Amino acid sequence: MTSIDRQAFSTHIKKMCNFLEEYYTLIIGAIIFLITLQIYNSQVTSEYKFIASLVWLGFLTAYSDMRKDVKWVPFIILCIPLFLFLAYICLNGYGIWQSILAFERRIGPLFNLDALFKSIPFNDASFARIYKSENLTWFMRLVYNTGYIACPLMCFYRSIIIKDLKKGLKYLCSAHVFQIFLISPFYITCFLQEVWYVLGDPDGVGRVFHSQAEKEMTVINCFPSMHTSIAFAAFLLVLREKDKIFKYLWGFYCLSVIYSTLYLEVHWLLDVVGGLILGYFSVKLADFVFGKIDKKIKPLLDRYYYKDKTISIDTNISAEQ
Repeated sequence: MTSIDRQAFSTHIKKMCNFLEEYYTLIIGAIIFLITLQIYNSQVTSEYKFIASLVWLGFLTAYSDMRKDVKWVPFIILCIPLFLFLAYICLNGYGIWQSILAFERRIGPLFNLDALFKSIPFNDASFARIYKSENLTWFMRLVYNTGYIACPLMCFYRSIIIKDLKKGLKYLCSAHVFQIFLISPFYITCFLQEVWYVLGDPDGVGRVFHSQAEKEMTVINCFPSMHTSIAFAAFLLVLREKDKIFKYLWGFYCLSVIYSTLYLEVHWLLDVVGGLILGYFSVKLADFVFGKIDKKIKPLLDRYYYKDKTISIDTNISAEQ
């Protein structure tokens, strides 16, 4: 092979790599969509089909938000400890939460809010159930059962696709990471059970309880609503996304999760109000923390992480300017 041939071959390889780096989200998203088509015709649960849809949706809507100023190697290196942490949480998160509940049972709550919340007019959110249908109930159960995890996790997953590590970390911290510490004092001191249980109605979520003890442990920890706080935190951050399809579609999903807590008689109206306040505060806390960190590590990021040192770390999140 002559030097001219080698140069032409190298040029073609470079063009191919540039093409893949430019359009890899669309290519992978289209392939995954074709693969998951068979899932929709299978007998798996609606929740499974919904989660499968998130995979291709994340790729296909990521193109306009891609970070082209980030180097691949340092990005992958930084992702390794993050995914190890997530793996640890997946394996041990339930046990950690059970430990919190056990501590809660040992000390006992200071305030029983059942009677107070029941006595407040409109606090049972009956207005949210003026219209009910089988299809709407099915959808509300779907978003309620998936929203606690999917609201921030989908956004984190999509942030990794577009090589925006800061955005992904902000989604995680604004949701479970910060909120588990912010909300635990309320759950430890305030005893409040779900609306349907206090009112003596059927469980709107349609859960199956194998014992009375299991039911009693499930219907507590209502104020504030963590479904609401997590969904609202994700919603506030989703509003900063560039891609309009993802912004509107996932924003609607996050708001649907909040509404489902009222429609299914899980949370009281004041639970949801408290969750909205907590979600807003959590996002602002994340903005403050990451703003402080940015100032400390910006020289290192400019040197080792970004391709163009003149591009600010917040270029891709214009809403934070």
